[in-house]
Amino acid sequence: MWEGWIEFVALAGEERLRTGIETMQSNEHAFLYWAAGVGAAYLEGAFTRARSRAGDGSTRLAPSLSPVPDRAVLDPFEVDAQGEGFLAAQLRALDLDRIRDIALAYELVPPRTAAFATRAELIVEILATVASARREPAER
Repeated sequence: MWEGWIEFVALAGEERLRTGIETMQSNEHAFLYWAAGVGAAYLEGAFTRARSRAGDGSTRLAPSLSPVPDRAVLDPFEVDAQGEGFLAAQLRALDLDRIRDIALAYELVPPRTAAFATRAELIVEILATVASARREPAER
């Protein structure tokens, strides 16, 4: 199942507004068809919905409707120990929800960061944190 929401990112600064789930489609083709039809009027309404969510404090992500349980699919420290570049390759193969699960399960980023970061931003944060831990062995 493909879930779609709309995220508005301020051009200057870190502020992000996100709607709730706007659509659920059974496959990628249907999702892309829906996304291609999103126009200016729809985006204006979505922006109003996102601001409303920010005003009522519900800006956190809605729980995933995916049947996959919320748990980390890999241990980033174990994967990193398998060799340079291996963790990055494994993370790039995962979707945003799985990467977020890893970041939260291993406390690699604060929950607020995990909720609003993009897939690429989370990958960078995970790699940096694991690399730092590799250089400075400490309790995890």
